[in-house]
Formats: sequence, structure tokens, C-alpha cells
Amino acid sequence: MGQTEISARRFHLLSDPIRLKIILLLRDGEMCVGELAEALGLNQPKVSYHLKLMYNENLLQRRTEGTWSYYSLTTDVREWVKKEVDDLLSVEPIAYTN
Repeated sequence: MGQTEISARRFHLLSDPIRLKIILLLRDGEMCVGELAEALGLNQPKVSYHLKLMYNENLLQRRTEGTWSYYSLTTDVREWVKKEVDDLLSVEPIAYTN
């Protein structure tokens, strides 16, 4: 998979309002699924679904304590987005065909 496809997949992931809200909630530190669900006004399974997608793309890290899972951002989101844009702009131009 090329850099263009990777960038597209990650930006698509961030195009969802719920996932953007999760990033905003986690920017100040970790939260458990229940706390996120309450803050978002959503049920836990729906929040867990979004967390799994973000975790699988290495946007989040998870810490387990007993039966509780706590999530936090793996990196500064501003730096991640900047890097993605820089990487995308460094790709060689391609010829477009109709």
C-alpha cells in the first residue's frame, strides 16, 4: 500500500465527527470507555467500535487495569496531521488518465 492510500485511510478515519470528538476529549489525558461514552452521550459499544478503529491505526494507546481499559492519544495530533500532509505532498506526481 502506497503513502497516498495510507494517508487517505487515516484522513478518512478522522472525517467522522465522533472520532474527532474522541481526539478532543483525550487531548488532556486518558479516559476509560465509560467516561468517553458519557461525555459523548453514546452507548459503550458504539464508543468501543470507534476506539478500536483508532487504536488499529495507532492513533490511540490502551492501558488495561483490571476490567477497565483506558485510552490516550499516542502522539500529538497536530504533529501527526502535519506529518501526514508533508508525506502526502512529498509523493511524486502521477499522470492522470481519463
